[in-house]
Amino acid sequence: MATVLVTGIGGVLGSLVAGILATQPRMRVVGVGRVAPEQMPADVEVRVCDMSGETLLTMMRASRVDAVVHLDMSGEEETLPYEIPGRGNVYRAIEVLGACHAAEVKRIVMRSSTLVYGARADAPLFFAETAPLSGGAPAGLLQDYIEIERLVADFKARHPDVKITMVRCAPVAGNGVRSPVVQFFTRRPAPMLAGFDPRVQVLHIHDAAVALALATLNDQVDGAFNVAAHPPLLLSQAILFAGGQPLPLPALAFQAASFLEPLRSLIGTLPFPIEYLQYACVGDTRRAVCALHWEPQRRPDETLREFAADHA
Repeated sequence: MATVLVTGIGGVLGSLVAGILATQPRMRVVGVGRVAPEQMPADVEVRVCDMSGETLLTMMRASRVDAVVHLDMSGEEETLPYEIPGRGNVYRAIEVLGACHAAEVKRIVMRSSTLVYGARADAPLFFAETAPLSGGAPAGLLQDYIEIERLVADFKARHPDVKITMVRCAPVAGNGVRSPVVQFFTRRPAPMLAGFDPRVQVLHIHDAAVALALATLNDQVDGAFNVAAHPPLLLSQAILFAGGQPLPLPALAFQAASFLEPLRSLIGTLPFPIEYLQYACVGDTRRAVCALHWEPQRRPDETLREFAADHA
């Protein structure tokens, strides 16, 4: 019997992934987090703990864990019932990787984002997983993902015997969850850069959970996988489907927002650098389809319309 430890069990995605894995034969699933999920997934051993590296290591050794799925990410799920001052996503990823190394866990699956490739004028129509990552972003969730990707690459170089799968999810919605990007789509008004309407991707949280579960169950895969619904939407379409109202503004307005309060209030805080309002950052999902046998079950317009109806 294989044992899988899933972090972030208190969040919607962690609970969904753990529940899917627990339905598999000869699979023991241990879900850990700072709080228990609102709806306890069947056949999952839920343990509430401080999530420190030392505590995780003790659990991994006691349970003889074969694989770890790390989903304890603050900032993606608006519904996540806790925040950890002073202990951010990158720090927690370091602790998880350290505990896995000490416990000799050879299979790790981690969540990342399709936005790590960056938005730029010379971007391909679709980014393959081998494309270079963005040089960086302002402090926030996107920067956390970029730093975690670099951290994982360094860990993998030092421990080539460990299989690490990065599941790069498009912004998610569903089951009460709205990622920061989807939350931006709902704004009235949602600022756009005049003259630009880049393609964007979204993903239903159930499809994200299935992709993560498949990556965990397939012990032959390694490396990164893009997962997103088909087809991409124009930014203006995504905003309208989500119940928002597009507002094209000149580039000068975004520049002036730093010192003009009316513009600052109008534009608000963007969940990504302004380049993402100008250029597309769209992931190629063919590797996930071929290697994981994953296919999204919900179109992006369906996901956003469902989300808009639930929050009307």
